[in-house]
Amino acid sequence: MIDRSKEQLVKELKQKNERIAELESQLCGTDNYLEERFRRLIDHVEMVSVQGYNKNREVVFWNKASEKLYGYSQEEALGMKLEELIIPDYMREAVINHIQDWHDKGIRIPAGELDLIHKDGSIVPVYSAHVMQKNPDGSKYMYCIDVDLTETKKAHRQLIQAKEQAESASRAKSEFLANMSHEIRTPLNGVLGMLQLLKSAPEKEKQLEYIELAVTGVKRLTTLLSDILDLSRVEAGKLAVDPAPFDLLELMQNLTDLYRPSAQQKGLKLNLSLHPTTITKLTGDSSRLQQVLTNIISNAIKFTNDGIIKVETYPLPHTTAGTTKILFSVSDTGPGIPDSKMEELFSPFIQLSEGYQRTHQGAGLGLSICKQLVELMGGNISIESELGIGTTVYLCIPFGLPASDKIAPVLADKTKTSNSKLKVLLVEDEAINRMAAKRQMELAGCEVTAVENGKLAVEAAAKDRFHIVMMDIQMPIMDGISATQAIRMGEAGPENKNIPIIAMTAYAMKGDREKFLNSGMNDYLAKPIENKNLLKMLEKYR
Repeated sequence: MIDRSKEQLVKELKQKNERIAELESQLCGTDNYLEERFRRLIDHVEMVSVQGYNKNREVVFWNKASEKLYGYSQEEALGMKLEELIIPDYMREAVINHIQDWHDKGIRIPAGELDLIHKDGSIVPVYSAHVMQKNPDGSKYMYCIDVDLTETKKAHRQLIQAKEQAESASRAKSEFLANMSHEIRTPLNGVLGMLQLLKSAPEKEKQLEYIELAVTGVKRLTTLLSDILDLSRVEAGKLAVDPAPFDLLELMQNLTDLYRPSAQQKGLKLNLSLHPTTITKLTGDSSRLQQVLTNIISNAIKFTNDGIIKVETYPLPHTTAGTTKILFSVSDTGPGIPDSKMEELFSPFIQLSEGYQRTHQGAGLGLSICKQLVELMGGNISIESELGIGTTVYLCIPFGLPASDKIAPVLADKTKTSNSKLKVLLVEDEAINRMAAKRQMELAGCEVTAVENGKLAVEAAAKDRFHIVMMDIQMPIMDGISATQAIRMGEAGPENKNIPIIAMTAYAMKGDREKFLNSGMNDYLAKPIENKNLLKMLEKYR
């Protein structure tokens, strides 16, 4: 009885052991199945790199995202050691120790940002986390889960760069505004001082000297304001060129004649050289060309204390029929420009000398505007400089060739009626401007009637016959455009409907000239008006 019970127990125990073995086998199969499913799943995760390593740090798993991130195929990576694949030299010992401690002591490796190595040697920034998985056979695999931070880091760098650029631009504009206040107040103070001295100066020679200095201050202010206006046009995308026939030789000679006295005052030579084959009868925007060359020549004189300024032109091969390209160069023997500052030369608001110890005047706008103007004319500008030797500015600009070799004269034919007295109706609301313009025209031999608004202008024209009307735009009661339209409609009499009317105004932005001409005016002068330009306009309609 006892023997049978014992045999029965042995049999049952054997059956249970077999069942346990069967269950263990099933469990192992399930683990293998789950592991296989897990690997297949993460193998197709495109955004996350997953690698598996055994205790010896040999690769046992390498998903497709790892191939893309680190450049190694699965065939290349499997079996290789972690430190031989993607770990930089300086990190290898620490990584080996961390992995060993995790396997032996259970000390986890903290997640964080790492710079790992691509197959081509480039740096791969990643955020890396780690998990340990125990296998059915008791072994352990460490899985690394890496997220590529390349684009994130790039965006962060761009954000920092944009922030720094914005802060730099803000500082530059603040410095520009402070400098602008100084640049405006300085010539204003000079003009005021000269005029005050003029009141008490008994000698005519001294009076002329003070007047000349006051005029110089006003011209400096005018240049500054023109630069500010041009800068606003650049930022608004409204800077434009106006091509017309001109004589290059005459323009270059006038420029060098204008600046030669300034050069001589500093003991400098200013030489002009036009290559013999340079075509001088051209079509282009001569005023913009003059503006660019004026800025560059004045800079050369400003920054050169000893030596020579050379202004030269050379013809370049034609690109198309009816055009020519001309290379202009302005070279000086000044101190030169450091390489580190070359990129800043064409930036607005930037000056190479800063602070209260600046040795040169100016608002820091000129070269920025010059670059815009040259590019608008279809050309390009470049600078070569060597410290202690000097600087050369090159302009390459295309021009049209006029159909006729003759260029229309600036002034009207002087044989016409040069000796006749021109009767002028001057319309200007500002008393000082009205007095100055009236006196200038009277000194030119004109008979001038001056009124202060458009309504009085229409009434005066109806009562008397005038040869020309010089019309301000912004005035009380009736503005210049309304007055012009009234005259054109015959409100000043049918005989005055076609009288020449010249806009004489401080409105000098792009489109203003066209607006006034479209309103019925014949011509346009922008304030402040130099006497020579006023006389040219009067002579044109004499």
